[in-house]
This record gives sequence, structure tokens and C-alpha cells, in this order.
Amino acid sequence: MSLEEIVTPLTTLWKFDYESNIKALRSLYETAKKEQWNAATDIPWELEINKEGVGDILDPTGERFPKYDFVKALSDEKREQFAARRSAWTLSQFLHGEQGALLCCGQLIEAVPDIDGKLYAATQVVDEARHVEVFHRYITRLDQVYSIEPSLHKVLNAILQADLWQMKCVGMQVITESLAMGTFKSMKESTQDDLLRNVVELTAQDEARHVSYGLIYMKEELPRMPDPDRERVEDFALGAVRLLVGGGGDTETTGGGGILSSRKLVYSEVGIDYDEAMAEIGAKANDPEFANTGPRMFDDYVVPQLQRVGLVTDRVAPGYRELGFDV
Repeated sequence: MSLEEIVTPLTTLWKFDYESNIKALRSLYETAKKEQWNAATDIPWELEINKEGVGDILDPTGERFPKYDFVKALSDEKREQFAARRSAWTLSQFLHGEQGALLCCGQLIEAVPDIDGKLYAATQVVDEARHVEVFHRYITRLDQVYSIEPSLHKVLNAILQADLWQMKCVGMQVITESLAMGTFKSMKESTQDDLLRNVVELTAQDEARHVSYGLIYMKEELPRMPDPDRERVEDFALGAVRLLVGGGGDTETTGGGGILSSRKLVYSEVGIDYDEAMAEIGAKANDPEFANTGPRMFDDYVVPQLQRVGLVTDRVAPGYRELGFDV
């Protein structure tokens, strides 16, 4: 699947009052202009990738990956290959997410009603284009670009197809960008590959601004929304979190056919039985001692931001608790 067409209902709003109405967003716009960087010249591409140092970025502390039986059974060479490929697979999902953000921010420029919101969203379009460039370049040096996961594909399409711009802003700026920001910070702290560290350090700097945009704007906007529309945004946020946390299975049916999870390819390439590996991962995920050694991006970054803007209300809190969040 190299090209996909989706229908996106969108109302374009002109704004002929050019005075700043949301000062915090105008300030963020000024910061964004100052912090622009060039993916071609500000990353030390002359460095060789340290594939062993990249490790497995799904396990930034290095505490979980070696404990799986299906990993222990691999030779040292296969274990290094598997780690690099799993990392490339993970980064590929962020690459696809960055393109989704690029498209979403283009929509926000048209749809948001405030000139401050339009001006800032324009800087984020440039940011996301840079992120697509930098991750594609890094991944192809590490291994290869893997296809988008069904659950992520569903979430991004839902954001792009949403008929309320507030859903787009919450889905992208508050949920997806918070997840990216937390993950990139973790990668920066844990990776032994200097090239990846440079990539994620600059990218995380941008993501922090993107999250701020969502928080600032939604704190202004959500209290003004009619109750039925606000509840739709609450439900949309919970649905996106549920899908990203639980996954959408290994296949997705679309108008163009089925999308198969590329995770299976990563495992099969090094001779791992995918179903057996998933069974072991699922079993260990239910072990609290083992699970607590992993990253907690949703607990530490995503859900707190949703609480901050008031989207985890008494009405939807039970849904978050069912997912294991303490709200």
C-alpha cells in the first residue's frame, strides 16, 4: 500500500481579525520560529550507526528484552539483528505518525478559528515535515521502513476524518504527541547510538511544543463547547487511548484490502515463532514485577495530559480504570 485515499470532512475558517487573542499561543509561535532546525545539516549524518548500541528501544532500560525465552534462544548475532529490527519497526511507527501529524496540522490551519492557532499550526507543519525526513533517513540506515500497524492506522485515520477540529487537536497534540515526546525522551537517555541520540533530542524538543499547543488551546476551547460536543471529544480521546494501549489485532480491513501487522515479519526474519513469542509477551505482561520494569508512557505522559485539560471526567473515568489507569 503506497497510496491511500480517505475522505476528510473539513470546514475552512477564514480569520480577518489579525490581533492576538490567545497570548500563550502567540508566544509559542515565537518560540517555534526560533527553534527551527535543519534535518539535513543539523544532524551529524557522518556518524556510523552503532547497531549494537541502538539496542532494543522498546526496552530502554535493557531489563526486559533479555528475559524473554524466545530472545534467550537466539545466538548473539541473531539477538543483535532482532533488536535492530524491532527498533526499526518501532521507529517506523513514529515515522508514519509524523506523516499523520503533518496531514493533521495542515487541517488545523484551515479549521481552527483563532489566528494564533493558525500561525502556530503552520510552524508545526514544517516541524512534522522535518521529522518525516529525519526518521526516514535514520531508519533506512538502521534496517528498513516497516508498514504501519493496524491500531495506529485506525487512530490516525480517525483523527484525520474527525468532523470536530477539537477531536483532531486532542487526538494528535494531546495524545499522540505526548506519547512521542515521552518515548523520544526515553530513547535519548538510554540509547548508546550517538546518531539516534541527536535525532531524538531535537525531535523531542519539537514534540514538547506540540503538546503545549494542545494543552493551551484545549484549556481555552473545551469549556466553551456545548456539552454534547464536549462529550464526543471525551469519548474520542478514550477510544484512541483504548486502541493504542490494547492494539487493534494483527490485521485491519480497509477499503483497499487487509493490512497485516509488520511485527510478524520482524520476528520471522530471525527465526522466531511469532505466535509463541506473543503468547510469552502476553503472559509476562500480566506479571506485575516484570511489567513494572517497562516504560509507562501512557501513565506518565498521555493520561496526565488528558486529565490536565479536563477530558477524564467522572463519565469516562471508569473506561480509563478498565484499562488499568489510576484516575
